[in-house]
Amino acid sequence: MLSSESTASSCGIAFKSSDSSIYAGNNDATPAFGASGIPVTTGIWYRVDVKVDASANPRLTDVQVDGVACGQNSLAVASATLPTITIGTSSSRTFDAFFDDVVISATAADYPIGAGYVNHFVPTADGTHNVAGTNDFERTLTGIDITNATIDAYLLVDEIPLDTGTPTDFINLVAPPNATDYVQVIYGPAPGINAATIAPRGVEVITVSAAAAVQTNNLTLSLNDNGSFFILRAATVGSEGCIYNRAHLATAVLGGPWVIGGGGNGDFTDLRMECSSSDATPDPYFVGTMIEAEFPQGKSDAIWSRQRMVRRNVLLRR
Repeated sequence: MLSSESTASSCGIAFKSSDSSIYAGNNDATPAFGASGIPVTTGIWYRVDVKVDASANPRLTDVQVDGVACGQNSLAVASATLPTITIGTSSSRTFDAFFDDVVISATAADYPIGAGYVNHFVPTADGTHNVAGTNDFERTLTGIDITNATIDAYLLVDEIPLDTGTPTDFINLVAPPNATDYVQVIYGPAPGINAATIAPRGVEVITVSAAAAVQTNNLTLSLNDNGSFFILRAATVGSEGCIYNRAHLATAVLGGPWVIGGGGNGDFTDLRMECSSSDATPDPYFVGTMIEAEFPQGKSDAIWSRQRMVRRNVLLRR
């Protein structure tokens, strides 16, 4: 369901067990259904597109299942902004459902999003490091330096899934003398993932960091989009456990479209992450990073820059 003020005014998809169908519905606790639904069965993935227009009274909900429209649902309730999205249900129900590739949009014209897929990308190579000397950047707690000649620092930050709790390997920013010193890694397709051949519609960047102690430090993690930078973390207080930062970039850092190749701004195949610090006390740790990118399935290599779209791939099991 797409929730708003309460379960009574929530709107989104609803499953009716009596006919094993998905409907446009409202009221999570006691669902009301649209005029018609789409039959579904267990053990099959379905693409569900949802649009909730809460700008007026009544609130209107449209749903498509694999491109086939359900009957529209109408709810008599005052207009409002939808502050939350609930995956599944907040009411007491007994069922198994799997949700994957959730994409959200605030633009009504984006509906329906249609077919697509999400692939993940992690560091697969070192970029160009800028290390002033010894004891600046080191491998975890080994005391072994990362230098300008290092070509495998990426192996310290390429974990799948991303680290949790207390990290076991990382790039340790021991004492970089200048904020302009950095270690750089290059993103590539994760194991089992093909290289991107079409431009993504959206790019989600995630970083993981930690520190030697819970004190103020100055770790900076920056996405390098061919010389234009987006800062994921400019740390103030560190943590001995993993800290996560994320950013959704519907467009390239300078605002242009994502593209494949060319080596200029927005070239998705040449994105890099840099770690730097001008005050490495206590030592900050660059623990890991991942990109999750959404691509339009069956599209040509066109440019997509839709932002915050909604698509739910749903697997039902009862």
